[in-house]
Amino acid sequence: MADHPANHSTTGATIELVNLSKRYPGSRQSSVDSVTMRINAGETVVLVGPSGCGKSTTLKMINRLIEPSSGAIRINGEDVTGIDPVKLRREVGYAIQSSGLFPHMTVAQNIALVPKMVGWSASRVRARVAEMLDLVGLDPGEFRDRYPRALSGGQQQRVGVARALAADPPVLLMDEPFGAVDPITREHLQDELLRLQRELRKTIVFVTHDFDEAIKLGDRIAILRERSHIAQFDTPEAILTSPADDFVSGFVGAGAALKRLDLTRVRDVEVTDYPTVNMGDPLQHVFNRLRASSTNEVLLLDRRGRPFKWLRRGDLMRAKGSLARAGTPVHDTVTGDASLRDALEAVLTENAGRVAVTGRHGQYTGVVDMETLLNSVHGLLEADRMDALEHQHALEEARTGQTRAEQEGAAAGGEGAT
Repeated sequence: MADHPANHSTTGATIELVNLSKRYPGSRQSSVDSVTMRINAGETVVLVGPSGCGKSTTLKMINRLIEPSSGAIRINGEDVTGIDPVKLRREVGYAIQSSGLFPHMTVAQNIALVPKMVGWSASRVRARVAEMLDLVGLDPGEFRDRYPRALSGGQQQRVGVARALAADPPVLLMDEPFGAVDPITREHLQDELLRLQRELRKTIVFVTHDFDEAIKLGDRIAILRERSHIAQFDTPEAILTSPADDFVSGFVGAGAALKRLDLTRVRDVEVTDYPTVNMGDPLQHVFNRLRASSTNEVLLLDRRGRPFKWLRRGDLMRAKGSLARAGTPVHDTVTGDASLRDALEAVLTENAGRVAVTGRHGQYTGVVDMETLLNSVHGLLEADRMDALEHQHALEEARTGQTRAEQEGAAAGGEGAT
């Protein structure tokens, strides 16, 4: 791979799996049986299915961590089953559960691993490490010299994604990368991936057992049966509204309309401004902000502009000169890439009818409230109701047309007999 400027970005590549199979020695049947699938450049495709269906095996055959028994894998038209697998893996990013970072290496050393292997210059590697940390929302000055054990689970996963993207591969494979972190951190990591993908347009193949995660992240979803047989490969909307069979319906489960909340982003609804004050502001200034506001509280931001506490007038009376001891801590926030389902859950967690919306580095950008979210839910339910009525009407028209044709046919037959 040639040394090229750090601001160059390789976009995604097409991936074609053609009759791809894996049969382990001594096994009577294949673990993966004749999978054929085309993944478009810049697309996120999620493989979802029950445990043991072969989704991770299928993923690992793309970069030949598992060698296929038969079939072809083409990336941008080139059959990669015949090239050096080590070279292939250096050109395909790979992120796994629990990050897979090397514990004896610093964050910077972990991220620099593949760029160094493919011969990037030292100055370019240093610049790329800083660029990648910033890209995944971590301050390079604060994190580059830390070891993985000094990071939270969410921070480790971010570094894992940074390492997978460091050599600017066109393809990123992700094997349940967020499965080992708590639900709130998982939502934020999903949002981060959506934001990254909007900027980078890589081709991402993502494995999960969580259908809600698949709906949120996937441009298309492949629902797999045993041995990776494809039950349905379609957009999230199509799968939610028209599941192919009972197996797919079982994955969709109840509440398809509510699951569609995963398809709408916070940035697509009304985000309102809210009165804010900053750590270090005099109490009188905070009182004045409250008095001038139509709300009964203000949002206190920390010294980096991030949501910190909700302050009411009574909190200020008890503050005794220090805002640090006053108010209710902000427990959860959402980004513009969060789904409306995430926002609804966060509003309920905050227990105050609204949740703060933040930007790339956690800085405050606005608030989304319960009324906005409920209006969106009602809109989705109404759209589903209208779709169902139209579908029912089309079925009735088809039945009426069939009955009329049968009657006309019978009449014509009777006339012929006479």
